[in-house]
Amino acid sequence: MKRIAGKNDVCREHLLSEIAVGIYRPGERLPAERELGEAYQVSRSTVRNALNELEELGIVERRPPVGTFVTGEALKRIEQLTAQPPRLRALFVMTTGQIDNPFLQRLFLALKNRMPEGVELTVRLSDSCCGIFEEEKPELVYLFGNYPDEELEEAAREVPHLMLLGRRHRNLNFVTCDDYVGGRLMAEAALRAGHRHLALLGPRGTGPDCEFALRAAGVADVCKENGVRLQSHRMSLEESLNLTASTFLALDNFLRGDPELSMILALSDRHAISVMDCCRRRHLAVPGDISVIGCDDQCFVESIRPPLTTIRCSAEEIGERLAAFAQMILDGGSGSRIVLREALTPFLVERKSVRILPIVE
Repeated sequence: MKRIAGKNDVCREHLLSEIAVGIYRPGERLPAERELGEAYQVSRSTVRNALNELEELGIVERRPPVGTFVTGEALKRIEQLTAQPPRLRALFVMTTGQIDNPFLQRLFLALKNRMPEGVELTVRLSDSCCGIFEEEKPELVYLFGNYPDEELEEAAREVPHLMLLGRRHRNLNFVTCDDYVGGRLMAEAALRAGHRHLALLGPRGTGPDCEFALRAAGVADVCKENGVRLQSHRMSLEESLNLTASTFLALDNFLRGDPELSMILALSDRHAISVMDCCRRRHLAVPGDISVIGCDDQCFVESIRPPLTTIRCSAEEIGERLAAFAQMILDGGSGSRIVLREALTPFLVERKSVRILPIVE
């Protein structure tokens, strides 16, 4: 689009200003050229030249012999002409499977609300992070999803600043929840409630640094430190796809392995809810017979019966850190190297799915 030229052209600048503030509204007729010339103290030819330029820009429309009118698109055109280009282009990329993730929705909303002025934030869904930045050419990319390490490293070479969400990486920036601490919190809550016969259920995940592996390690370490027996079953992808049947089988195996089992620690709220459902079908009361603790604090777990005790990492706090990272880039310049690798401490949300066992003397 042609830009406004000649800042000293008083007539044109006055007209633009008065249309922008609503003195002349879309659809209204402007005063005659002679009247405008007298008002702005310029000649009629100057007014005519200014109106011709504004007509080329789509801001006014000449309708001889009726007059000159403000177009319906005038305000939009003026906004486009006067808008400042973004100081930083940011792209939020997630896998298609995460679009309904309530935690991610809260995180993105927190990021959007706290994003510094001058940052243009757009969203893209992609199950691969290779070669997808050519069109937007972002300076900053936030990535949420289980992308392979080789794809992440290639993406890091394509953009100046890359930030991983919800996972750690030895070479790249990340903001995530400290899932190892989350696992420890689960086990410590079980021990405080008097439970000494525990089982762990959840997915295997994608590697030793994924959230499920770290949570499982935290649980196992607390149990080992306190001499507590822990049964464990980590589901394969195929088992997780048929979650109810797999949970039934795991629950039966747990009870055969330890008839005194009183607590199941689930590595996600999804698996915790599956455990609670299978317990009901086995006529086991939660928490009367089996207590359950989940992890993630999904938005619906407070409303199930009984409400689920779980581990929460604040999506709002992560969003705040991500916005702060964008501000660091703005302050230091897009060419600066900024390192931010942070694991935020989660906390226990106590509800009604854990039974407090009597103290045995």
